[in-house]
Amino acid sequence: MTNLAKNISTEIEELMSKLLTNLEEKIFFIELSRFLVKRIEADSVNVYLVNEDSAVRQLVCNGRSSRKSQVEKSQGIVGYVIRTKRPYFSNSVERDPLFAGSVSDDVKSEMCIPVSHEGIIVATINFQIKKGSEKSFSQNEITGILSVLGQLKTPIANIKMYLQAKNLNEILLKQIELKEKELAKKENGIHLLDSHKIEEKKILGMSEKISKLIKLSDKLACVAANFVIEGEHGVGKELFARRIHCKGLRSDNAFVSVDCSSLNEQMLETELFGEEKALSPVKRGLLEIANGGTIVIKNVTGMSIRIQGELFNFLEKGSATRVGGCNSYSSNVRIIVTTNKNLQEEVEEGAFREDFYYSIAKMTLKIPALRELGDDIELLANHYLNKNRNIDELKTLAPCAIKLLSEYSWPGNIRELSSVMERAYILADGIIVEKDHLMDKVFEGSVNVSNQQPEEEIEFVEMTLEDLEQRHICLTLDRLGGNKTKTAKTLGITVKTLYNKLHNYGMIEQKEA
Repeated sequence: MTNLAKNISTEIEELMSKLLTNLEEKIFFIELSRFLVKRIEADSVNVYLVNEDSAVRQLVCNGRSSRKSQVEKSQGIVGYVIRTKRPYFSNSVERDPLFAGSVSDDVKSEMCIPVSHEGIIVATINFQIKKGSEKSFSQNEITGILSVLGQLKTPIANIKMYLQAKNLNEILLKQIELKEKELAKKENGIHLLDSHKIEEKKILGMSEKISKLIKLSDKLACVAANFVIEGEHGVGKELFARRIHCKGLRSDNAFVSVDCSSLNEQMLETELFGEEKALSPVKRGLLEIANGGTIVIKNVTGMSIRIQGELFNFLEKGSATRVGGCNSYSSNVRIIVTTNKNLQEEVEEGAFREDFYYSIAKMTLKIPALRELGDDIELLANHYLNKNRNIDELKTLAPCAIKLLSEYSWPGNIRELSSVMERAYILADGIIVEKDHLMDKVFEGSVNVSNQQPEEEIEFVEMTLEDLEQRHICLTLDRLGGNKTKTAKTLGITVKTLYNKLHNYGMIEQKEA
């Protein structure tokens, strides 16, 4: 194998001639991969085209054009080779962490070779051997392939320049398309800032509750109705609003939001409807900016009855007037309101306008609290633990940590979980996040939940208050793994007092106390 380049010099010249006369990337890499797979004992070969941002797209599969067209984030062995710019192989991918989740179950060995010019990786060629085969890869095969690629510097340099020019051309065409859309909107009297456009964010969760909400959200995206999203603080209400906007016909237009709890009545009115002042530029309101798009009104119960009335009139007429202005403007905007309260009850208590409620509540989405999502808590915890990490920076949760996370009540919901996971990642020195790396409130809250029993299950036992105190202290100490500092904090006493009591129970020596 080490003499591969010498023995096939004539065939390499023929290959070079083919590559130099064809710059279409699919044909280029089909010819190259077919040439190499004849000389490498492998069951399959794939070529991944590498973009300038290191994202990849499968281009060739077993000597043919791949049917996959989507661009994906480089991960696994391909991501490793792109980062290190060095070839890599493993004859036991099941045990190699670099291949975790990136290869199919029937693959035994894989070898990944970068195709590069002047330090820029153009593509990777991946060779695979299936399970049951006695074949395996070696360093000699890497040496042989690199020797062949070394003789193909000129065609590889050409394909690199061609792909760079093609990518630049695609970027320019997209910019021209966006500019044409912007000019078209200006001609229609609308100027939409790109900052008001959004991209959909994936909603994580496999539980039945989340699956049903996603299906309902996708149905709402296809209609023009205004609706309400209810749920506790931090459950991801705006995340569902984003999905509905991005899945619907309004996705190319503005998505804006305003929080009623953070503005006084006058500021909120100006923010929504706009303002006209003498000798000052006209300030457009969010209702005008979001024409053709979506506005999310967060914490809507913080809106005054007067502004509720003005919004109701806007929904009835489809037009509004800026604060201090005389001329009205028209706007076709979808309104999504979010709240952590039950709006129907607010209406019944007279705290919310009934007519406004019925104009915005064509449908109500109720987002469950994190504590209600069962196994999704583990899924979400792992997501926020490793969010935006490279593959060699990933950490995992120990079973004891997962148990505590599942038992905790999560009053802050997703926001609190994200904070807890960020802190746990920092505290964990190794790749395993243990229960001690979680915040004390999670630890103690989970212990309290574990200790709670239905009242009818508590049996009466005749004992003194002193015996009851000793039993409770010992039980708490045991639940907290013998950690005296956490036990004292949970019991509401000082550490010194705890040590004195343990000494009186004969559990520690006087010197230790």
